[in-house]
Amino acid sequence: MATPFIDFIPAQVAGKKEVYVSFHVIDPVSGKFKRIRIRCNRIKNIRDRMRHAHRLCAETNIRLYEGWNPLTGEEGTCKRPLTITQAAKEFYRAKQDGLRKDSSRGYKSKLTFFISWCEKTGISNWLCGRFTSKQASELLAEYGASGRSAYSYNNMLQFLKSMFKSFANDGLLPSNPFEPFKGMRREKKHRTTIPKHDRRRILNYFQKRGMTGYVAMMRLCFKHLVRPKEILMLRMCDVDLDEGLLRIPPEVSKNHDERIIALSHEVLKHIRNLHIQEGTTPETYLFSKDFMPGLRLYTTKNLFDVWHKMLERLSMPSSYHFYSLKDTGITEMLDSGMPPKYVRDLAGHHSLSMTERYTHVSDAKRILAANTIRF
Repeated sequence: MATPFIDFIPAQVAGKKEVYVSFHVIDPVSGKFKRIRIRCNRIKNIRDRMRHAHRLCAETNIRLYEGWNPLTGEEGTCKRPLTITQAAKEFYRAKQDGLRKDSSRGYKSKLTFFISWCEKTGISNWLCGRFTSKQASELLAEYGASGRSAYSYNNMLQFLKSMFKSFANDGLLPSNPFEPFKGMRREKKHRTTIPKHDRRRILNYFQKRGMTGYVAMMRLCFKHLVRPKEILMLRMCDVDLDEGLLRIPPEVSKNHDERIIALSHEVLKHIRNLHIQEGTTPETYLFSKDFMPGLRLYTTKNLFDVWHKMLERLSMPSSYHFYSLKDTGITEMLDSGMPPKYVRDLAGHHSLSMTERYTHVSDAKRILAANTIRF
């Protein structure tokens, strides 16, 4: 028998009366070599049969060297067998260049959990094809049992579906074992707008503590409709101090669309003061440690922890989220008569229909004012 290669044993002609081409390939499910035979007996003339067998043998070896594996049906994709952890790391490396920095961190966190789980269960050295819906079910059960939210669970499931779909497309396994699984039902967001008197209390709370950076972030969210995650990713180079403009780059924007925003006097004044501080460069984040300029990208968790602490101190409803500032800003802009198109562009919504979901409060008040009938 020929010397084994990494994932196949070359084809050879065998037999006398019954002539066939024989070779071995890796079975992606078992991870072991499996023998494949192609019979050539349909050609009656023995000389023509042997000539055909040798030609078929040569063609088969060319295809095998190019990565063909008849057990996966893929041409040129299975150039070597990959273990589950090897394939997962390659998937992350391929994705990494196209991800935003915060998205890359999220992918890495999910990948770390997946690899740790594989190591813990002793399957990290399995070939991908051995991973079935049984392992998928066990992994998701453990992930969901740790008290994570439906949002986190669904994100993890989507990551795994995407990763294993890539494996299936590359011929590393016959099908996606995560495809049949459904996400957890998420509770509706209990997020309410914040009335003016409570906004004043919140503003005074942070101003008394000298948290000017946090105040500027609140203004960006309320008046300029910049999302919390986008705020934390802004750098000095994104602000044009001469023109008073803020550029939200595509790699920062949630919708991957660039937005240009004219900054209010309060926010612009704060950023000008930051600009003259020693050590700031164009690449410095506007809001880093203590929500002041720095080189480290902070997460929304840091932002929200401070917000929740404030709600407790002021005995305010838990339905007041930091993101409620954006909802409140949209609602009040529409209520004041600002054209929905302007609000849409400022908020970075894809369509007017998304913006107009906020008009129900204004419409309800107008209907009541117009309804003068009496019982």
